[in-house]
Amino acid sequence: MNARNSIKIIAAAFVLVFASTAFAQGSKDLDLFGPSLVGVWEQVNVPLEYDCATGEPLPGTPTIRIMQTFNSGGTGWVEDTAPVEGPYRSTGATVWKRTSLRGYTYTNRHYSFMPDNTFIYLVKQRSNLRLSHDGNSFTENGQFELFAPDGSLVYTGCFQGTSQRLGL
Repeated sequence: MNARNSIKIIAAAFVLVFASTAFAQGSKDLDLFGPSLVGVWEQVNVPLEYDCATGEPLPGTPTIRIMQTFNSGGTGWVEDTAPVEGPYRSTGATVWKRTSLRGYTYTNRHYSFMPDNTFIYLVKQRSNLRLSHDGNSFTENGQFELFAPDGSLVYTGCFQGTSQRLGL
């Protein structure tokens, strides 16, 4: 084996090791820029809605729990315990992208129904978030909109919170 072949083999091995590290799952989930958003996240006891101007929780707003998944490739889903639109709602479908080294943006949508299965709202959410240095939490600030079945805007509000990465 000559030196040139040895260098090619070493380079190929390095690429394989790097690639397996770069796309690992869990709290050490990495991509080419460091920790990644890919994973499952939870927010606990977060106020449902904040005043968009002051950033303070609205008086009397309930606290909720939120579970989000961000998949590689820019898709995901969200579930939460928000009681706003009634007891029946679909899982929220999410699309996301990286905007900076630790910054991301996402949008999601879900449908709300009355107990008789009557469709009442389309809920649209948009948020910007910032991943922590260790990749195990993120903070976010976003806005939601409720649309009636005819497409008319019914309500707009703001939300924020801190999520923790779920691990084993």
